[in-house]
Amino acid sequence: MNAPALLACLATALLLAAPRAAHGDDAASLPAPAPAPRKPASAPALRKPSSPPGPAREKQKPALAKRETTPEKKKTSPIELVYAEDEGFVLRSRGQKIELKLGASAQLDGRFYEGSSVAPHSFDMRRGRLDLSAKLFDRLQVRIQGAFEDNPYLRNAFADVRLWDFLHLRGGQMKVPFSATWLAFDNQVDFLERGTAEPVYPFFDRGGMIWGTLLGQRVTYNLGVFAGTGVDLDANKGDIDNSKDIAWRLFLQPFRDTPLKWLEGLYLAGHGTWGWMSVPTRRFETRGLTAANFESLVWRWRTEQQLGTSGRNTDQIGAEIDSKTRWGAELHYLRGPFTFSGEWAMVRYKGIRIYHDFYQGSKRLKHDPVRNTDGSIVDVSGSIHHMSVFASCFLTGEKKLLDNFGWKQPIPKRPLGPGARGIGAFELLARFSATLTGSELFRTADKVSGYKGADFTSAGVTLDGPTPGDGATVTPAVLEGAGKLYELTGGVNWTMSYHLRVQLDYVYIWAPGYAEGKNGIISAGNSELSDPTIKNKVVKSEHMLGFRLIMRI
Repeated sequence: MNAPALLACLATALLLAAPRAAHGDDAASLPAPAPAPRKPASAPALRKPSSPPGPAREKQKPALAKRETTPEKKKTSPIELVYAEDEGFVLRSRGQKIELKLGASAQLDGRFYEGSSVAPHSFDMRRGRLDLSAKLFDRLQVRIQGAFEDNPYLRNAFADVRLWDFLHLRGGQMKVPFSATWLAFDNQVDFLERGTAEPVYPFFDRGGMIWGTLLGQRVTYNLGVFAGTGVDLDANKGDIDNSKDIAWRLFLQPFRDTPLKWLEGLYLAGHGTWGWMSVPTRRFETRGLTAANFESLVWRWRTEQQLGTSGRNTDQIGAEIDSKTRWGAELHYLRGPFTFSGEWAMVRYKGIRIYHDFYQGSKRLKHDPVRNTDGSIVDVSGSIHHMSVFASCFLTGEKKLLDNFGWKQPIPKRPLGPGARGIGAFELLARFSATLTGSELFRTADKVSGYKGADFTSAGVTLDGPTPGDGATVTPAVLEGAGKLYELTGGVNWTMSYHLRVQLDYVYIWAPGYAEGKNGIISAGNSELSDPTIKNKVVKSEHMLGFRLIMRI
C-alpha cells in the first residue's frame, strides 16, 4: 500500500475510533469485573456477572443507553459540489480555497429576413462552448474554453495570477481589453448581435497583460501586448510577422461607495490598440465587417483578388499595410432597473498599398504597385467609426451589472424552473447605431490586367508553365459596400433562470447613400447562401426578425 493510501486509511480509522474511545472512557469509570477462578476440567466454570450487582449495576445502565443512542460522526469529504444561482455547479473545497467549475453553453438562433435582403432564413447553432475554470487559494485563476460551432477552436486559454488587487499578471489567449460590449460573455450579450465587429473591435489574441484595481475599485486599468492576428486558428503556427499590438483600457466608476448614491451607477471607460502591420489578416480584414443582422456585411475587403491560377502559377493582387490604430470611449449609467449606454469606437489604417503579384509555387516572380487612374501609386489611409446608444429596462425590477470585463445579466428575482414558480426576468431594449467609413477606402484604382508571357520575357524572367491570368482584368479597391450604415434594433429578453434565457430582436439596417449596385449593404455576404448569382448583392436596406435560446450549465 502506498503512503497516501495508508494515511487515508489511518485517518479513517481514527475518525471511526474517536466516538468509541469517548464511550470507553465512560465505561472505564465503572469497577472492573473480577476474573473467573480456575477450576478442574471436570467441573464447569462458574459464570460471574460482568459487573457487580446493586448500585454499581444501576449506574451502568445510563452509560449503556448513551452508548447505544449516540450517533457516530458522519464522514465528510474535503470537496463538495455546490450550486450557486450565479455560477451553476461548482466543485469547491470546504475551506473555499480551491474551486473547479465545468460549464457548458449552447445557443440556437432563428433568423428571418425581409425587404431587399437575399440572406436565407436560417436555423443556426450560433454558439456551443465547453468551459473549464479553476481558482487556487484566491491567487491563481486558470480558464480553458473551447468553441465548437462552425470551425472548432481554442477560445480562452489563460492563467491569471493575483499578486495584489492592484496587480494581476495574465498570459495566454484571451479577449483583448476594449469595449464593455465586446468584453461581455457571449451568453451575457444584450442583443442577438453586437452593433459592430472586427476590425472595429479586436478579438481574442495571444499575449499577456497586467491589470488591477485602484482607489477602492473606482479605477481598473489594463495594459497588454498581443500578436495582433487573432486566435491560434487564424495563424496556427505562430505570428505572421514581427509586429505586435499594444492594448490598453481604463475603466472608471468614480462615485462608487460615496454619499452620492444617484451617481454611483455612472461608469466611464477609454481604450485603444496600436500596432504595425504587414499584410491584411484573415481575422480582421479579409472577412469583411459583419452587420448587426449577422448574415450580411457592411462592406467586404477587396484588395485580395485572384486573376487566375494553374495550381503552380498564380496571378493575383494583394495589399500591404503599415499600421492599424483603434480608439474607443464609453459612458454608461445604471439606476435600478434602468440602463443607458453610449459608445464610440474607431479603427484607422495607414499606408494601404495594393500590388499586382505573380507566384510560381511559393516564390514571388512579380511585385508591381497598382496605380490610380492619374498614374500615382495607390497609397490609402482611412478610418471606420462606429457609434451606438442603447437603453433597457427590467419590467420585473432586476438590475443589470457592469464591470471592467463587460456586461452581466442579473439572476431573476423570481426564477422560473423546477421548484420555482416565478416568472423570470423580463427586459425591454432598444439600440441605434451608425457605422461611417471613409470614402477614400472605397476609391477604385486603375484597371489591372493579368500578366502575359511577354511581361516575363521583357524582364528577363524565365517562366515555367502558363500565365493563368492572361486576358483577365480586375478593378482594385480597398473596400466595397456601404460608406454609411444605420441600424435600429428593438428587443425583449426573458431570463427564466441561470440556465435558460430567450431573446427576441427586430433589426432594421439601411444605407442612406445607396446607389444602384454600389454603396450599399453586401446582402448575404456572411451567409452560407448557395446561389452565387445573388450572394453579395448590394442592397439599400434589410429587415430581420430573430430569436435565440441560450442554454447553459
